[in-house]
Amino acid sequence: MKITQLPVGSRTAALTCYVQDISSELPALNRCPAILICPGGAYTFCSDREAEPVALAFLNAGYNAFVLRYSVSQNCPAEDVFTHAFAEAQEALDILHTQAEEFHIDPEQIAVLGFSAGGHLAASLGTMGRVRPAAMVLGYPALTVPGKALGMELPDLVEQVDAQTPPAFLFATQGDHLVPAVQSMQFACKLAERKIPYEVHVFAYGDHGFSMGTPNVSNATNPENQDAAAWFEMSLRFLRHTFRKDTLVPAPAEVTEYGLDMKIGRLLDDPAAAPVVQHILPELARYASEQPGCRGITVNRLQFYSNGMFDTAKLTELDKALKGLN
Repeated sequence: MKITQLPVGSRTAALTCYVQDISSELPALNRCPAILICPGGAYTFCSDREAEPVALAFLNAGYNAFVLRYSVSQNCPAEDVFTHAFAEAQEALDILHTQAEEFHIDPEQIAVLGFSAGGHLAASLGTMGRVRPAAMVLGYPALTVPGKALGMELPDLVEQVDAQTPPAFLFATQGDHLVPAVQSMQFACKLAERKIPYEVHVFAYGDHGFSMGTPNVSNATNPENQDAAAWFEMSLRFLRHTFRKDTLVPAPAEVTEYGLDMKIGRLLDDPAAAPVVQHILPELARYASEQPGCRGITVNRLQFYSNGMFDTAKLTELDKALKGLN
């Protein structure tokens, strides 16, 4: 593994790159997915617990990982922190795209991961970025920060979700006393309105800042959380689906034989089937002209969801006549 550090932005931000050595025995490493990690720390510091340990876990899962230690109030005036941090995050994403070949990463498979305030920064990339990641993983993210709760004005990212926002995996705990888990659910609702794929997990137990939830990142303030640690494997599966562009619900195979399991629109557009429908069940043709949305479902499905809209005897007759066309 090669570990290098690149300066980012005009202040003291740095991008630490964890890139696996390629090998003829490991062809998958020639072109890996990538994860850009934004540690949390209330925009005051960047947590070590949410940096290298997380990067190493993703390395072990076949990713090349990149940790951004962005501008925080320890080294930047509070009123300028977000402006600099957001610019640095965008520059880091640019670096991953422009140097994808050097880093052995697929530029179409770059995800961003952020915890707490780092989750706010990661979600800013996904909702407001000039260049967007392919996916977001947001851990107990601060998405709506009222007023100057952190000593600075921050955008409400629930309201920034747009059509270009990438799929998101969100996780939090019900007992989080710093950032209510409802923020993650509100963000997911906005994604749902835009029909953007998402997955959200609110674990019953645990508090803010559990990171990986594993013993190696635990301390007196942030104990091990075996339940919430499940987020890591879950997020890998979500990212795999996202990078493969899997559909949320695979479409069933289209029925090609005439019958009540053929889509209504196809029956009504077919020169052989349409006259049969008009003769036996003209009310179906009339309903389809008034409610064209039903054309994409089958006669049987419409009958089921409408709680028996059509006469059963007529449906039986229609089914027999249609099957006679096969």
